[in-house]
Amino acid sequence: MKTDFLSKIYIVCPANSTTGGPEALHQLSHKLKTVLNYDVRMFYTNKKKGLNPKPEIYNIYYTKETSEIIDKENDVLIIPESLTYYIYKYTQIQKIVWWLSVDFYAICMKNRHRGLNFYVSKYILRKKEIKEYLLDDLPNVYHWAQSYRSYLYLLKKGIPEEKIARVCDYMNPIFISKDNQEANINHKENIIIYNPKKGKKAIDSIKKQSKGYPWIPIQGMTPLQVSNLMKKAKLYIDFGYNPGRDRMLRESALMNCIIISGTGGSSKFIQDLNIPDKYKFEYSKAKILEIVAKIKEVLNNYDTCISDFNTYKEEIISEEKLFENQLRKFFNE
Repeated sequence: MKTDFLSKIYIVCPANSTTGGPEALHQLSHKLKTVLNYDVRMFYTNKKKGLNPKPEIYNIYYTKETSEIIDKENDVLIIPESLTYYIYKYTQIQKIVWWLSVDFYAICMKNRHRGLNFYVSKYILRKKEIKEYLLDDLPNVYHWAQSYRSYLYLLKKGIPEEKIARVCDYMNPIFISKDNQEANINHKENIIIYNPKKGKKAIDSIKKQSKGYPWIPIQGMTPLQVSNLMKKAKLYIDFGYNPGRDRMLRESALMNCIIISGTGGSSKFIQDLNIPDKYKFEYSKAKILEIVAKIKEVLNNYDTCISDFNTYKEEIISEEKLFENQLRKFFNE
């Protein structure tokens, strides 16, 4: 990528969204400005009239909004995998697709074909101006892989290795603050927490066989509320299909939760979920009693089991500095 005369970086981001992907895009803006001192602008899609497109909880990250992307060859446009059709809207500017989720790419493309207003303005859908990106190796398009799984996916699709960089986001500062890192593990309770949006069928089956423990869903909470709940809980369970390096898995590890996980998506790769194999299960009905036995074991032996997650936790703590170094390396800083 040509960066000798780079003057501006644009980041395409869904407006008013607080999922993992948009937070990563706001973190990117923050680091490109505060660490590399680039002129970086957020270009929000599907804005709602009267609403600030930047969620209030992301005010901790530096951003500057623009309503226009100027198509200049020495500038850079960074696009999440959910909005890859932006590649064909501009011909001169250099482009980077940040693969925060492999699966979301296909889901969003399918929804656009069905005419759903999903991160896309109604005007664009009505005019049928979308040309989808199908992983062609284009001369001015580069790729960032947020996970090892997405890196393998891009290679399999024929993207040259030299055009793929590993760039992973980092945790919200609430989870990596000194106070939270020193959370007293002696005050943990026999609480099991989970994301009710993921792996519902598996979770429901496991819950039925382990009714002796309180199960608390993580939903409708601010990052501070999530961190406070994780401080109390001993165990986080995830049997969802993780398209990338999942935030909640990383957050729970920082809050000294033991993790029991499935092997869907990125979770099966040690590069993306670096926990011992004895805490990972390929879910099936035949495995439920084995999973329940593991739940009882870790809750009864928390003080011993939690040390199995030290390596994963240390890896997550170092992600912010690694993110900065990955950006420096890519932009030759």
